[in-house]
Amino acid sequence: MHELQRQLVRCFLLLGCCLLPDISAAQSQWRVGEPAYDSAQSDKLYRAYISLGARPSDEDIRLHTDMFIPLMSNDENLLFADVRGQFADVGGGEGNAGLAFRHLFNDEWIWGGYGFYDLKQSGNGNWFSQGTLGTELLSARFDFRGNLYIPESGSEEVIAPTAVITNGNLVVQNNEERAYHGFDLEAGALLWRTPNWCDSEIRGFAGTYYFDTDSSNARTVAGPRVRAEWRSYDLPWMGQDSRLTVGAQYQHDDVRGGQTAAILMMRLPLGTDRGRTRRRTYMQRRMTDVIVRDIDVVTRPTPTPGGEEVALHAEQNFAIGSVTILDADTDDLAATVAAATTDTVIIDGGAGEVTTTDSIVVQTGQNLLGGGFMVKGADTGVTATIGTPTLLYGSDETQSVIVATDNTRIGHFEIEGGLHGISSFNGASYDDLANVQIFSNGVFDANGGGFRFAALDSASSLSLNRAYFNTGAGFEIDDNNATLTQNTSQDNANSGFYLTSNSGALSTNRAMENGEYGFVIGANDGTVTENEATENTFAGFAVIYNEGLFNKNESTDNASEGFRITTNNGTVSDNFAFDNFLDGFWFADNFDTISDNTSYENYGNGFVFNDSNGTIVDNYSGRNSFAGFVFGNNFGDFNDNSSHQNGSDGFDFSNNAGTMTGNSAIGNTDDGYDFSYNLSTFSGNFAINNRNDGFQFYGNNDQMTGNNATDNAEDGYYFNQNNGLFDGNFASGNYDDGIDMVENTATGTVSNNISVDNRDQGYTGTNNGTTSGNSGSGNAGGDTF
Repeated sequence: MHELQRQLVRCFLLLGCCLLPDISAAQSQWRVGEPAYDSAQSDKLYRAYISLGARPSDEDIRLHTDMFIPLMSNDENLLFADVRGQFADVGGGEGNAGLAFRHLFNDEWIWGGYGFYDLKQSGNGNWFSQGTLGTELLSARFDFRGNLYIPESGSEEVIAPTAVITNGNLVVQNNEERAYHGFDLEAGALLWRTPNWCDSEIRGFAGTYYFDTDSSNARTVAGPRVRAEWRSYDLPWMGQDSRLTVGAQYQHDDVRGGQTAAILMMRLPLGTDRGRTRRRTYMQRRMTDVIVRDIDVVTRPTPTPGGEEVALHAEQNFAIGSVTILDADTDDLAATVAAATTDTVIIDGGAGEVTTTDSIVVQTGQNLLGGGFMVKGADTGVTATIGTPTLLYGSDETQSVIVATDNTRIGHFEIEGGLHGISSFNGASYDDLANVQIFSNGVFDANGGGFRFAALDSASSLSLNRAYFNTGAGFEIDDNNATLTQNTSQDNANSGFYLTSNSGALSTNRAMENGEYGFVIGANDGTVTENEATENTFAGFAVIYNEGLFNKNESTDNASEGFRITTNNGTVSDNFAFDNFLDGFWFADNFDTISDNTSYENYGNGFVFNDSNGTIVDNYSGRNSFAGFVFGNNFGDFNDNSSHQNGSDGFDFSNNAGTMTGNSAIGNTDDGYDFSYNLSTFSGNFAINNRNDGFQFYGNNDQMTGNNATDNAEDGYYFNQNNGLFDGNFASGNYDDGIDMVENTATGTVSNNISVDNRDQGYTGTNNGTTSGNSGSGNAGGDTF
């Protein structure tokens, strides 16, 4: 028992010894003026009542009710039931069912005994039950009582474990919630009374409590308790036997600290004789006083024996190990970090914003983390949170706030100011780094780039970081071999991501509303996949030379091109450009593969090339303000591309010296295909419902076979001369001629073509070469060549 508790017990005993000699006289004084007790009316003295109350405290607000039910009574004895219930605003509740007996000695002392069965649901959702036994001794002036609490439930697991430091290491502590056995003692005295104010009185109480459990890891809950109550009886607006109680209670123990609660309770009598005027004697009224006991089953989360697990970072999966914890109150933060010998240094935000005037240089092999992050147990994977999120301010705009070195991890900071938030800047130049992991940081208002590095190796990574409102680029890396995933760059004055060269992997990053480009890559031989560029001032993606994979990226609402790639010698596939102010895709030259890309509703052209020596297949261009595809010369394969409903030509190019097959131009505002010469294979292409000619070109010098021109607003085919093979083409339903050529030259062959149902001639032009097998029908101007 604590020393303070011992002193309180001594005080109660001394108080009782001093006051007992005057008890008899005091009781006689209380009987003056009271009506004589009528034993014939004893069965009507004690009526059932219900009490409604509230108990706001430091921890919660509880609403409770208490029902008093007399079962048997005579002149000196009362047997009654006591049924209670309560609910807390933070969750959980409790019910208590009790049976009590009180005996009145000579109308001066009351002795009582009682037992309760208690059932509780804690705020963690666990259920506990216990038995409560108690005894009391009451007089007109004094109260003495004691209670014994005997839980019958075992322990239950708590949902949320905790992160704690044990022997210098961060561990995940599994907890269990336990019901505590114990007792409490209390003594009270009447301090003041006046019959004139609703027969009101003030009583004061002091006591002690002690609770423990059979877990070696649990802490004893013990301390003093004091309480004061104002009671007003027989309220005129509520009738006889009503009661109003207003009070306050304070208790303190080493586990829960100080706890203060207010008490408000209104008692309402029940029964058919509520309007009676006869008042009970003072001691008869005391026979119905509320039983005082602890308000609920005492439960606490306690560490599970043997429940400590090695703490791993919940997302990055590395061991936290030994820790040093610093905060805003740490003197010379940079020097303290430099001197730390632990595996991990945590700069916690619990003491407020952390300011540093010098760069915080992370030691090689060390972890530097802000607070408020999740850890998990290495064995079970249960999670807990350590610390408070950290705002770190760098006051020197010429230095990086945090400087990374080899084999380091940096995470969970919100960084303001400095030259850079996190970088490899050593004060004079930028170092090349190996095996650095930078994650879950935010950098804003830096005087330069938010994240700035020279070279990062393939073992390094940047993930889940944010750069916003920085004066330079959000992320700038000279030579990237690292993995960049799920980073966001927004509202930076320069580009969102600026990589001089990339041999690493960029995936699922976002660049939004930056002052220049979304993504800039000088030379790419790595992978750029599933990134997004939105509402940037220049192009969403700008690449000077691509030799790697550029796949499944999205570029929308940028003020220039969606994708601007000067030279492609790699693969550009499955990308999407939408609603950009200029072209969806712009290439100077293509030497490899451009496939399965979509360009939709851009304010320029869908796709623009200078020359293509590679493969351009399965791309779609729709509803762009100008042409679907614009290019100089095709020397490679241009197959199965679609150009639909664009504001100018479907395909606008100079010459085909490669293979163009299976392409479709549908519903474009001008020609379906507009080009100068076909110098190779042009076959199986479709031009349907375009508002000018289906195919318009100057000359065919090789093979144009199996093409289809249907329902175009002018000619199906319009060209100057055929110097090669024009075979097996189809023209139908066009609003002018089906096939309109100026001349089939001596080296040309026009054969096996079909022209039907056109609004003018099926065939027109001068034939100086070879014709055979051509047919026509239903043409308004004639069916023959």
